This record gives sequence, C-alpha cells and structure tokens, in this order.
Amino acid sequence: MRLWDWDEIIWGKVRRLVFNLQKRIYKLTKAGKYRKARSLMYLLQNSYYASLLGVRKVTTENKGKKTPGVDKVKVTTPKQKMKLVVDVLDTIQKGWDKYEAKPAKRIYIPKANGKKRPLGIPTVLDRAMQAVTKSALEPFYEAKFESASYGFRPGMGCHDAIDK
Repeated sequence: MRLWDWDEIIWGKVRRLVFNLQKRIYKLTKAGKYRKARSLMYLLQNSYYASLLGVRKVTTENKGKKTPGVDKVKVTTPKQKMKLVVDVLDTIQKGWDKYEAKPAKRIYIPKANGKKRPLGIPTVLDRAMQAVTKSALEPFYEAKFESASYGFRPGMGCHDAIDK
C-alpha cells in the first residue's frame, strides 16, 4: 500500500486498524481506565488512518458528498481527496486550540406545511474534521451510555428496542 495514492489504499485494513483502536478505547472505558482510554483517543484522533477514513466518509460514502460549503470547494478526484487528508493532518498537528471551523453555508429546505427549515452545510474540511473527531469520541461515550438506550446510536434503532 502506497501511503499517498488514494486508489491503492486497502480500505479493509484501514477500517480494521481504526476499529481495533476504537474497540480498545471502548473496553478501557468500560473497565474504568479513563486515562489510558483518553491517550488512545488522542492517538486515534491524530492517526493517518482515522484521517483517511474520515475523508472517505465525507467524500465517498455520505449522501451530501458533492455539496460544497461556503468555500465552494468540492472534493471528487483521488488527488483532491489525498490533499484533504494532508489538510486534515496539518490542521490536527497545528493543534485543536488553533482550529476554527468556517461558518456553515445556510440554505432553507421547504417543509410540507409551507414553512422552511434551515440547514447548515459545513465546508468539506470541517466535515472531515468532524468525522475524525467522532471516530475518537464515539467509543468512549458508547461505553458510558445506558445499554437500554437506542436513539441516535450507531448500529441501534427502534427495531432493537422493540426486540428487547
């Protein structure tokens, strides 16, 4: 696997590496070993693989992948995707205290009753940063949530609640 060639990336390996780290964070949090869990969260948030996966989610897998933010930037080619990975890593390396998200693009979506619902669309970089952060935070908080709670949780839904 070449590190900087989007088309050569073995996505199964990338997912597995990120998932294994998330699983360790989850288990450590369940065991009450918060300091070790947080150090692994930091490691995950700063990892090349989490950045790759975050960029893939916002540029390939999401429904709004072709929707630009206020900066009007769309990321569609493999070269642009790798540049976004580099931008995410550079932003993280500069430090989270220096990171400032750009304002979201505001559009209004018509509702059935004639009113309009506001929708904020972040820039592609901000979406990728959110995906990387989510990958690090999610296993920590999933371990702390009530096991009988099913709303807005990964892999759980109303059918799971009904089955119980």
